[in-house]
Amino acid sequence: MSKTYFPIRTATSCQLKWNWTSLYLNGGYSRTCHRTAETPLTPENFNNFHNTEIVLSDRKRMLQGLWPETSCSYCKNIEESGGVSDRLRQIDATDLSPPELMHNPESIVVSPVILEVFFSNTCNLGCLYCGPTLSSVINTENQKFGTLEKTISLLAPIETHHKELIPSFWEWFPSGFVKLKRFGVLGGEPFYQKEFEKLLDMIDRHPNPDCELNIVTNLMVSPDRLSMFVEKLKKLLLTKKIKRVDITCSIDCWGPQQEYVRWGIDLEQWQKNFETLIMHKWLYISINQTITALTIKTMPELLIKLKEWNAIRPVHHHFGGPTPGPSYFNAGILGGEQFRQDFDYILSLMPQNTDEDKIAYKYMAGIAGSITQSKVNPAEVTTLLKYLDEKDRRRNTNWELLFPWLAEYKKYVV
Repeated sequence: MSKTYFPIRTATSCQLKWNWTSLYLNGGYSRTCHRTAETPLTPENFNNFHNTEIVLSDRKRMLQGLWPETSCSYCKNIEESGGVSDRLRQIDATDLSPPELMHNPESIVVSPVILEVFFSNTCNLGCLYCGPTLSSVINTENQKFGTLEKTISLLAPIETHHKELIPSFWEWFPSGFVKLKRFGVLGGEPFYQKEFEKLLDMIDRHPNPDCELNIVTNLMVSPDRLSMFVEKLKKLLLTKKIKRVDITCSIDCWGPQQEYVRWGIDLEQWQKNFETLIMHKWLYISINQTITALTIKTMPELLIKLKEWNAIRPVHHHFGGPTPGPSYFNAGILGGEQFRQDFDYILSLMPQNTDEDKIAYKYMAGIAGSITQSKVNPAEVTTLLKYLDEKDRRRNTNWELLFPWLAEYKKYVV
């Protein structure tokens, strides 16, 4: 069977802009991929989530070889620094084009092929770069301590659309799911969400043997609960209700710095759960890193562990910056010289044996190039340090003990 390729090849064309939507049912909006501008959703416009006015405008500009006006800056910045962006990584991915492009290669109204869903903010972690819309821990924390100025957007009050949009999603599911090639479930934490349990029942009733199911988890779940879900997923696979099962495990770096950044994680428990998963050879296992100002310096320790796990079985490696997310967690705000040697070491630890390895290496090199070309941004540094001070006050922690090098940036506070 011959493979199909994305037919639109302008200077800015992105397959993700045509085939992918991220649905934030908890926040009441959608994005094409998770790095772009958001579109508000209501029960009335829900069925049009893949072809909103913003998205149609973005596709029109890409057909003209122009970058979208309010989206896609993440990839644009990486490419302008000479790196390999998500757009470039995905442009040649086969058999993921919307079917409408087979008949009209310039169609802008198309069907989604890849969908990822955020059901609710139910979560057991309070990661520093996360917010109340994606973490019930942070939402509870804000209810206790209040919020800061609007400039620190992660502490903004939560406005949830969960109750009004979930019914719309389940109405869409029977006819929409069967057309997808890939379906992702994110959080909060899916393994603690009742909607995830219902999803598995819905897949059992409305199977799609051509679809890959991906669960993104923080992996801080009890061994018994994890085992229960693994058995349910295995049954769906064996009965051909689904094509493949992926579990993507979120982890950014290693050591006490990671336990500070991903507040609530216990690395010993995380490792035990992860090493249980990799023994199930039928699972497609990945780790996913968020690269921030606080995680780069202890990323090498994680890459060394990744090499050990890969000696047991293939573990796939995904990573990116905190986008969408707070700009003051972008490592570039601290100036590129701070991380130049760190990235040299990180790249030296990354294998280049397979095509996948080489792509990951080029992608990391692109991120490194974008960061190391940056200059110190005093306003963003001020916001970051103010944010960390407030988190320490709330959590009885001390960032200066774990990141003493960062204390040097107090001289930039404005």
